[in-house]
Amino acid sequence: MFRLPPLHRAAAVFLRLRLASPRATFSSKPTNPCTRRVASAAAAAVSDAVVRLVAAGGRSLEADLDRLDPALSHPLVSATLRALTDRGVPASRFFDWLALRRGFSPSAHAHNLLVENAGSLADYRAMSRAMASMSTRRVPLTERAFAFLNSSQGSAKDTAIAILATLDEVGGPCRASGVFSLVKALASIGEFDAAMSVIQEAARGARYYNALMAVKCKTGDFHGAREVFDEMRRSGFGPNANSWNYLLGCLLKNGRVAEACELVEAMERSEHKDIPNSLTYEILAYHACKSGRMDSAMQILDQMFLEKLTQRITIHTAFIKGYLYAGRIEDACRYVSAMSTRDRHSVNRNYSLLAKLLCKAGMIVDAGRILYELMEKEALLPDHSAYIRVIKDLHKIGKGDLAAELKLILQKLSNKYPTKARVDASHS
Repeated sequence: MFRLPPLHRAAAVFLRLRLASPRATFSSKPTNPCTRRVASAAAAAVSDAVVRLVAAGGRSLEADLDRLDPALSHPLVSATLRALTDRGVPASRFFDWLALRRGFSPSAHAHNLLVENAGSLADYRAMSRAMASMSTRRVPLTERAFAFLNSSQGSAKDTAIAILATLDEVGGPCRASGVFSLVKALASIGEFDAAMSVIQEAARGARYYNALMAVKCKTGDFHGAREVFDEMRRSGFGPNANSWNYLLGCLLKNGRVAEACELVEAMERSEHKDIPNSLTYEILAYHACKSGRMDSAMQILDQMFLEKLTQRITIHTAFIKGYLYAGRIEDACRYVSAMSTRDRHSVNRNYSLLAKLLCKAGMIVDAGRILYELMEKEALLPDHSAYIRVIKDLHKIGKGDLAAELKLILQKLSNKYPTKARVDASHS
C-alpha cells in the first residue's frame, strides 16, 4: 500500500490556496453559418412533416410515411422523436416503421428517446417493449431515457417505483444500466429521496451512492455528500476510493483546505489498499496548480512517480497551464522537456498543448521553438491542430522562414513515420 506525501502535516502551505477562476477553453472550428441555417431549416421541415403524419395517426400511417420517403439521418430521427414527445404523441409506430427501413438502423440515442416518449405519456407497456428491444440489442439506457422525470406531474418517488417495476420485468442488460441511469436522473433534478429509495430497493452498491455524491459535490453541498457517504458505511457497500475523492474534490473546490488535509489523513488510515489512489494525487496536484502553488504540486507529482503510478494527461495539462498562468514560461518549457523522459506517453500532447497556449498568449516564435524541439529533438510529430495553428501564426507575424523550417522537419518525419502521420491527420 502506497502512502501520500505528508500533506496533512503541511496544511499551512495549502491554507493559502485560492481557487482561480475557470479558464476559457479553446473554441471549436468555425463553420459556415449560412450553410448550417439552410441545412437546419430543411431538416426541420422534414421532421415537422413526419410529426404531422404521426400525430394524425390512422391505419395508413406506415403507407403515408413510405410515400413521404424522408431522407433519414440520426439527427432527423432524434429531432422527430423529441418533437413527438413535446407534443404528447406516442412514437412507437414511427419507431417500428423506422426499424423496417432498409439501410437505416436507429441509434442508441434514438432508443433512449423512445423510452423517454413512453415515460412522458406514462405508458409503461410501451416503455417495457422499448426496453426489451434495447436489452436484446444490448443498448444501454442513459439518463436521457428518464428526462421526462423533470416535467412529470406526479410524485417522483411513485414514478421511480413504476419505472423500477418495468426494469425488473424486462431484466437483462437493460436493468443494470437502467437502474444506474435512473438514480443519476433523479439526483440531477434534486430528487435525492426518490433516488435513495431506488438504491435501497434495487441496487445497493458504491457506484450508485457515488452517483448521488457526484451531484451533491458538484453543487458544493459537502454536508449532503457526507450524509450519503455515511449512509454507504451503514449499508455495508463502500465507500470506495471514488467516494473519498468526491469529498476531497468538493472541499478543495470550495476552499476548505484544512478539512481537505484532515480528510487526506483519514484516507491514509484506511485499511483498503487502493485508498488513496492515483486520482487522489491528481486532485491534490490539480488544485495546487490552479492556485499557483507549483512547488507543492511538484512534490505530489514526484510522489506519484516514486509510487510508480500512471499519470493521466490531465495532470500534465494542469502543470503546463499552472506555470503559464503564473507567468513562469521557462518553467513550463522545462516541465514538458522533463516529462519527455519521465512519462513518454505524454510527450506529444504536452509539447503540442504548450505550443497552442503560447500562440494564444501571442508568443508565436516561442511556440515554433517548442514544436521544433518536439520534432528535432524528440523525433515526434506534433498534434495536427497545434502544428497548423503555429504555422499560420508564424506567417501572420512575418516569420515565414521559421514556418518553412518547421514544414521541412515535418516532411522528413512524415516520410520516416508515414503511418503515424496518417493517424495524426485523421485526428485533426
